[in-house]
Amino acid sequence: MPPEHDGPRIIGHRGARALEPENTLRSFVRAQLVGADEVELDLRVTADQQLVVLHDATLERTTNGHGPLASFSLQEVRELDAGDGERIPTFAEVLDAVMLPVQAEVKELAAIEPLVELAGKRPLAGRVTVASFDPVIVTALASELPQLRRGLIMPDAPADAVSRAQAVGASLLCLGIAELGPELMAACHAASIAVDAWPVNDPQALHRAAQLEVEAVTTDHPNRIASW
Repeated sequence: MPPEHDGPRIIGHRGARALEPENTLRSFVRAQLVGADEVELDLRVTADQQLVVLHDATLERTTNGHGPLASFSLQEVRELDAGDGERIPTFAEVLDAVMLPVQAEVKELAAIEPLVELAGKRPLAGRVTVASFDPVIVTALASELPQLRRGLIMPDAPADAVSRAQAVGASLLCLGIAELGPELMAACHAASIAVDAWPVNDPQALHRAAQLEVEAVTTDHPNRIASW
């Protein structure tokens, strides 16, 4: 397990994205080895409704495949190179590969049903936090997986973020560090809503996050946080 440290929890963005191909087993294992407290990943489904870890709806940016993921079966996806010989993993494979807690960003409503099925086969509560940019998805997660902690993700930090989180049953806000300020942090603390600031990819952003007393930071560089 990662060593204890002062300051906010370190969440490895898509694993250790700056070091390894993102959202691969290699990336998640590397994040654990370099000291991340948690890993963040993205959930989508294949044509045969298998829950896999991929950020984009299409394959071009991170694999040698072409076209939408939803057009490929899991078997077909297995044949693709996701960087340095890595494959697109299933969510279950990630849970087996690392011991860390996981923040799973649900990218599409179609991913909820296989996630519910997985939750019926293995314990996810206490280890997995589910989150989304889409409030409709967070609301559906609250209904279908009430036992899991839920987060609402925003690229900025709007003044009404707390009320938006409460409206969808989220106890975590993932907010853009550039616009996050002390007034909103005070409102989050008063409402018992945790804050994960992102992206924290340089010492200045980390210093700002620490001053604001956020609970966690999401970074592409989990290996560098300790030196910063």
